[in-house]
Amino acid sequence: MTSTNTTTLIGIAVVLAIIGALVLSFSANRGRDQMFAISNFDDCKAAGYPVMESFPEQCMTPDGRSFVNETQSVPPPTPGPIVANGCAVAGCSGQLCVSAAEAEGIVTTCEFKAEYACYREASCEPQANGRCGWTQSAELKQCIAQAKLAPPMEAVY
Repeated sequence: MTSTNTTTLIGIAVVLAIIGALVLSFSANRGRDQMFAISNFDDCKAAGYPVMESFPEQCMTPDGRSFVNETQSVPPPTPGPIVANGCAVAGCSGQLCVSAAEAEGIVTTCEFKAEYACYREASCEPQANGRCGWTQSAELKQCIAQAKLAPPMEAVY
């Protein structure tokens, strides 16, 4: 092999290395630009960034920005238990139906499960056994079954 061929091969290798470095640089900048273009929860989730196990869900970008899933809403707190027929809706998420006397002393954690939303339209009233409870209408049973089939709100890594 002559020195001209060696020089040509070295020159080609250098040019290819420079081209490779430029391609890597442009693709890194494009990824950064895509991250900065994220402006809401749906964009963040679609980009594959982690979705936190919370209610409402939150997605966080690598640069520390956090976006809340605005389609999920936390039920507003009520000033006290809702009482009717001696029964009261209680619990932080309105998930319990107990006697009005029990409701004042009940303290629950404040997690929210999808099926708790079903109780917003359900009847909290005395049952056949004389105790307060949720009337198990067909609508309530169907709502709870569908809510339990919904995918859990989990973090995506």
